[in-house]
Amino acid sequence: MEILNIKLKNKKNANIFSVLTNTGEYEMHSDIIVKNNIKLGEIEDKAFYSSVNESERVIGFNDAVKYVSSKLKTQKQIKDYLLKKGYHINAVNDIVKKLKEYNIVDDSAFAKSYINSNPNFSKTKLKQKLYSFGVKEDNFTENLNEVDDFVSCQKHAIKYLKNKPMDKQTIEKLIRRLTSLGYNWDTINSTLKTLNLSIED
Repeated sequence: MEILNIKLKNKKNANIFSVLTNTGEYEMHSDIIVKNNIKLGEIEDKAFYSSVNESERVIGFNDAVKYVSSKLKTQKQIKDYLLKKGYHINAVNDIVKKLKEYNIVDDSAFAKSYINSNPNFSKTKLKQKLYSFGVKEDNFTENLNEVDDFVSCQKHAIKYLKNKPMDKQTIEKLIRRLTSLGYNWDTINSTLKTLNLSIED
C-alpha cells in the first residue's frame, strides 16, 4: 500500500486528518499519525489498517465524551449515537468499555438521576422509560423501591383537578389519566379516598 497524501480534513478540528492511499481515503487522528509514524510512501497493509482502527477508537472516544458532556447518557444511547455516526460495532464496544472504566458512563448513576428528576412518575412509567434507555433492572431496582407511588399519584390528581368541577365525569377522566400514567387501581383508589372523591352517584 502507498500513502499518497495526508491533509487536514476539517479546519474546525485540527486533530482529524484525511489520509489518501492508492486503495482509498481514510480518516486518522493526529496522535496516531505521530505515534505510528504515518507518512507519505509505502506502508504495510496490516500496519496501516491497524492505525486506522486505532484512530477510529480515539476519534470515537472523543465524540462520545462530547456527547455525554452536557447530560448523562446510558450505554445504549452512546452505542446508538456512535453507530449512527458510522463507527464499526467492535470499535463502539471498545469505546463504551473505556468510558465505563473512566466512569464517564454509568447506567446506575443515570437511573438514579432520572428517577430523582422525575418524582411525579409512577414506578411503572419510570421502569418503562429506563428500559427504553437500555438500562437493566439491576441498575435501578434499589432506587425505584424508594419511589412512593401514592404520593406522586396524589400530586397528579390534585394538579389535574385544579379549577375543574368535582363531578362524576371529571373523576372518571382523572382515573383514566392516572391509569395511563401507570398507576394501579389500588393506588388510584387510595388517592380518591384521601381526596374524598367518589365515582358513585
